Amino acid sequence: MNLRPGARALALAIVCVLASAACGGPPTPSPIEGEPICPDFEVGAARAHMRGSLRFPVTLSVREGKNPITRTTLTGRRSKDDPPSRILLSDEDAEYEIEWAQCENERAPRTHVVGREAKHTAEYACGNATVYKTDKLVTRKGDAASRTLHFAAPPKAECWESELPPADAPASPSATAEPAVPAEPAASADAAAADAGASGAGAVDGGAAGGVDAGAPRDAGATRDAGAPRDGGAGGPAKPASAGAGDAGKPPQGS
Repeated sequence: MNLRPGARALALAIVCVLASAACGGPPTPSPIEGEPICPDFEVGAARAHMRGSLRFPVTLSVREGKNPITRTTLTGRRSKDDPPSRILLSDEDAEYEIEWAQCENERAPRTHVVGREAKHTAEYACGNATVYKTDKLVTRKGDAASRTLHFAAPPKAECWESELPPADAPASPSATAEPAVPAEPAASADAAAADAGASGAGAVDGGAAGGVDAGAPRDAGATRDAGAPRDGGAGGPAKPASAGAGDAGKPPQGS
């Protein structure tokens, strides 16, 4: 008959009670120290809260000679405050063979809240468990410390961890594109500047032209005074120019 580990331990306890002469004492809970801690985690976009556990559980088998005593599956503690897992061993002088094996199947994560749907959850199937370490445990009657087991780390000791969809990363300030400067206003500004320069140049030209025009009568007058013959103010024939210094020794014509 295939019994669960807890049922087998209970059956062993009943046998020991009925045959107390063969068993040294009633079975007592024996702790397993050093069991890995696998905290609760979250999965999915809804951030569903799941119970922490090993991805690949470990089985612990205890035999006395060829007789199996107990077998249990360890999935890890959810926090350091959780009590350690325990197995039932008789309080007697005995020698046991301890076998540590790791399951080949992953244990599916379970929700943190246990509801009515948990009753319909399929039991975990370990599959072929690969033995990775064997120990011997020698117990002494009346010595509880001698019945304490120490967890042997498996080859795959990882726990289930949160698997959340990646959040949209905010755009980096340095990656933000600067607004492009419109080409048309810049061209208008350049045209306006060119027009302003042209207007300034026109003003200068106008001033220069005005200066030339204003000075033209004076220049004309100067030219007229220098080159025009004197008319004596009578409107008659022009008078001959005055004799210069070179003509001083010559007699006047007609004399």
